[in-house]
Amino acid sequence: MLLLTTLVLLFLFIYTVGATVFIRVFEIGIHKRGTGENMVALTFDDGPDPRYTPLLLDLLEKHHAKATFFIVGAKARAYPDIVREIKKRGHTIGIHNDTHLSNWLFSPLMFKKQLAKAQVTIMEITGEPTMYYRPPWGHFNLLTLHTVRPLQTIMWTAIPGDWKESVQPAALADKLRKERKQGAIITLHDSGTTFGADEHAPANTLKALEIFLADKDSANYRFVNIHTMLQAFKGSKL
Repeated sequence: MLLLTTLVLLFLFIYTVGATVFIRVFEIGIHKRGTGENMVALTFDDGPDPRYTPLLLDLLEKHHAKATFFIVGAKARAYPDIVREIKKRGHTIGIHNDTHLSNWLFSPLMFKKQLAKAQVTIMEITGEPTMYYRPPWGHFNLLTLHTVRPLQTIMWTAIPGDWKESVQPAALADKLRKERKQGAIITLHDSGTTFGADEHAPANTLKALEIFLADKDSANYRFVNIHTMLQAFKGSKL
C-alpha cells in the first residue's frame, strides 16, 4: 500500500510540478523572449474585463502600442463585444484556458475540452482562429504542450506582480522600466477577478502603463503584439 501511494504521488508530481519546472527551466516548446530590434511585447492575462479592458485599449491606442491578450474563454462569452474590439484595434488574441484554473487540476481529457471550448469561443466571436496559448499561472501538466499543438505557447521574460493592489503605480512603472529591453515579453493583467488577484489592481496597472509608455526612453522601442515579435524572431534566423 505504501509503495502504491508513493508511486501515485510521484506520478502526480511529475505530471504537474515536475513538468512545469522542466518546461520552464529548459524552455521546451515555449517562447519566453523575442529578438525583434527594439521590440517589446506587452501581454495581458485574465480578461476581458468590462471595466478595465476598454480603458486599457484606449491607453494603448493613445501611445500607438499593440499588445497581446490571453483571454479566458468563459469571460469572452460574457463580453464578446470587448473581444471584437480587441481584434478591431489590431491586437493579438490568445487563449488562457476556458476557465482560469491551473493545468495541474486537469486530466488530459479535461484539458483537451478546456482548450477546444476556448478555441471555438474565440473563433465564433472573431471569425478567426487563435494561434497562441498561455497556461494560467504558467502551470503545465505532462501533456499540455502536446495537446495545444499547433498553437504556440507564450511565456514571459518578466511578470511584475501587478495582480496585487499593494503594487503601487510608480513602483510598477519602475519595474517595467527595468524590464524594457529588446525582445522582452512582459506579462500584466487587465482583470482582477481571478483567484489570488485583487479586484481593482488593474487600476494601478493602467496608471503605471501611462507613466511607462509616456517615458521618454520608451520612445526608443516599438510595443508590438506577439505575432509581430515572433515574425521578427523567425526572420532573424533566416
